Amino acid sequence: MHPPLSTDRQKYFQLMALVCEDLPTTAIDTLVRSGHEATSAQLTAVRQCRKVHLPWLIDLVRAGLPAFVIPLDLLPAAALAPLFS
Repeated sequence: MHPPLSTDRQKYFQLMALVCEDLPTTAIDTLVRSGHEATSAQLTAVRQCRKVHLPWLIDLVRAGLPAFVIPLDLLPAAALAPLFS
């Protein structure tokens, strides 16, 4: 039994392993044209695993593979409480 994935970096690579062969490059264009905060160069780096950014990878997967259901354990954990008051 594997321990649960705890960091966003681990989740990024696990999700990338699931979608790397099916994720189309057109997902980048779709996101940029829809006004995504990242540039096309940044999204390309995420798709090529040169930049580890889980939320952007999730955006790419949702844009490029709309039928793919992302496992809940690979979604980023929401902050439970602010770190500083």
